[in-house]
Amino acid sequence: MEKAKVRGANMSGAKVSDSVIVQTDLTDCNLKNAKFVRANLSLSNLTGCDLEGTDFTDANLSGAIFHGAVFNGTTLDGADLSGADLIGAMFDNVDFSKVDMSDAKIAKSLEAVDVSLKDVIAAHAAWVKTNGKDGKRAVMSRMDLSNKNLSGCNLSAADFSLATMKGVDLTKAECLMADFFYCDLRGATFARADLRGAKFSRANLSGANMVAIDLSDVMVSTRAGGGAWRANMDNAKFKGTLLNGANLRNCDFTKCDFSEADLRNADFRGSLLTDAVFTDADMRGTNFDNTDKRGAIGIPKGDDEDDDWTPDIPAP
Repeated sequence: MEKAKVRGANMSGAKVSDSVIVQTDLTDCNLKNAKFVRANLSLSNLTGCDLEGTDFTDANLSGAIFHGAVFNGTTLDGADLSGADLIGAMFDNVDFSKVDMSDAKIAKSLEAVDVSLKDVIAAHAAWVKTNGKDGKRAVMSRMDLSNKNLSGCNLSAADFSLATMKGVDLTKAECLMADFFYCDLRGATFARADLRGAKFSRANLSGANMVAIDLSDVMVSTRAGGGAWRANMDNAKFKGTLLNGANLRNCDFTKCDFSEADLRNADFRGSLLTDAVFTDADMRGTNFDNTDKRGAIGIPKGDDEDDDWTPDIPAP
């Protein structure tokens, strides 16, 4: 198979060892426990793939793209990842000791590129305060910011796309319209942060503390007039996340995973919840009024809701 498109396919447990799957688009495929022993997946796109328990022993993964892919207990003994793009990939319980990682792209720390976090924050604050006339916008895309302390900082409109930010502390931070696309934010702290209009599309926020955050829309002014800028969270993961007391009004939560999340007294009014998963979530006191819940799993359905109504959520 070469240059094929099999996006979103469920290939869990598949046995495709010794196969040739070159330059193939496997975006968002479920490849849990699949066997790709000695397979050739060079130059293929595995963005967003679930690779938990997948066996890539002696596989050719050179030049492949793994943005947002989840490697959990994945076997890579003898695998060739030379030139692969691993920016934004998430790793747990993975042994790289027998892997060819030459020229692979991985997230770099600020220290590795001789950048001062303090200087970046100060320059960005000046940029925000002067509407871009002074200072410089913080662009930390593809960087490793794990466990950094950014609490209380003004990071509105900053670019963190594809960054590794496990355990980062953003308590009470101002992140209006900030870009967290495909970020690894597992275990991060956002308690009481202002996230109005922010973009968390495809981000992994599992286990994060987002108590009392504000994710509602923000009013913006433009030469053409202005209007509400809504937060976009589509396909984000909130498994086990603390969201009690959060303001989640008028957001796009399409296909989000809220399994086991603490949603007590969270306010989802006006949000798009299409195909979202709420299995085993704590929803005591949660407000789902005026939401589009079509296809959602595990969410209570009110007697008075209109299944044909859809909020006006603009395209990202």
